Amino acid sequence: MKKIIALAISAAFVTPAAFADVELGPFSIYGAAATAVEVISVENNTGAPLANTADSQTRLMDQTSKLGFKVKYDLGNDFFALAQVESRFYLGNNGDNTDDKAEIGSRNTFVGIGGKQVGTLRLGRYDNAYKLSLKQIVPTLYNNMNDASATYGSKQILNRLGGRQGDMVAYETPDLMGFSGNLSYNFGKDSTNSISAGSAAPTFTTVVKPAVPGTITTTTTTAILAGNTPATDLMGQVALGIAYKHSMFNVGFGYTSISNAAWKLDGSSGAKAQNLAPATLGGTQKLDAYQLGAQANYLDFSAGFVFERTSSSVSGQTAAKNFDQTQNVFGLIGGYKKDALEVQVQYAKANDVDGTTAVDTGAQQASVAVGYQVHKYVQAVASFTKVHNQKNASFTSASGFALAKGNGMNQFALGLVGKF
Repeated sequence: MKKIIALAISAAFVTPAAFADVELGPFSIYGAAATAVEVISVENNTGAPLANTADSQTRLMDQTSKLGFKVKYDLGNDFFALAQVESRFYLGNNGDNTDDKAEIGSRNTFVGIGGKQVGTLRLGRYDNAYKLSLKQIVPTLYNNMNDASATYGSKQILNRLGGRQGDMVAYETPDLMGFSGNLSYNFGKDSTNSISAGSAAPTFTTVVKPAVPGTITTTTTTAILAGNTPATDLMGQVALGIAYKHSMFNVGFGYTSISNAAWKLDGSSGAKAQNLAPATLGGTQKLDAYQLGAQANYLDFSAGFVFERTSSSVSGQTAAKNFDQTQNVFGLIGGYKKDALEVQVQYAKANDVDGTTAVDTGAQQASVAVGYQVHKYVQAVASFTKVHNQKNASFTSASGFALAKGNGMNQFALGLVGKF
């Protein structure tokens, strides 16, 4: 009896690392606790006064902490069923009230079924195939060590139409001699994903011929813009990704298209995909993007690139020409990982938007991140990121410091990541 009690006490006080990825039969618990002190120096190129919250500062910022539960059941004959609930929580976040953001199931949360020979089908909240294609093309870029150095996301330079969406049906193929693919469809009712909300409504001037000859009248009309809400908009999004993986390289292609949507790309990170009320203005709206690239892997080194083109158009109406825009962006990544040391160098550039009278709509971001594995489940991470926006761009890093158009920043981050 004393031995049993002693074993129980020992189990209760064993180090947390021993419980990493706890498995109880088909059930497992996993997650990460990540935060960093960020020292931000804002380059105020506009000369306009900045609020304290938008000026240079030091803050504690969460770097995507998460907690997940997953289960996988063997159905026999190489078939299986699976389910997952993954939630976001925050360590830091600069004093913001994040209680309403840390919801259960806010990250990839789904139920699914699949087989080794037929692939996996997931239903629920999940990363769309366009976002996952970036992981297939340049895995080192996708697996950034902290948010402060990341170059992709809804307000970043790369992969703005990739995102986690709540009305998702997603299919993943099995590995077919190195080839793999993803296909997803979002029904368009998600009001919180990367294609939500809208930028300021544009105005169009119409010349009206009056009853009195020799005079003219101009009428200014504001386009009616509806936000992407479950009650009004159905902005369905289809996405796919195909890739080939070899021990020495990755190569792939991704494509996505959103129906009933347009996007003023010259609004930079402040703009979002939006629905122009067709009953008022008419026209067929289309928003799509494609990306392609490759990564080479040799010994402990990796190097890759990705090119992306985003296009927005509204046909059937001359007044909507302000939404016929395209933008090309590209990213470069270099990585080194050996034993406890990991180094990543990233560079991303957005070219000027085509199809707009606005000028200087491009941006650049460069970052270097160094990680050291102090324990099997604990990594110390330091990074430096520089963001340079032209006068009509407001991109930022993925840790979410808001920059006004034309402003840039230097961002140093030092933190810890604990996985379990």
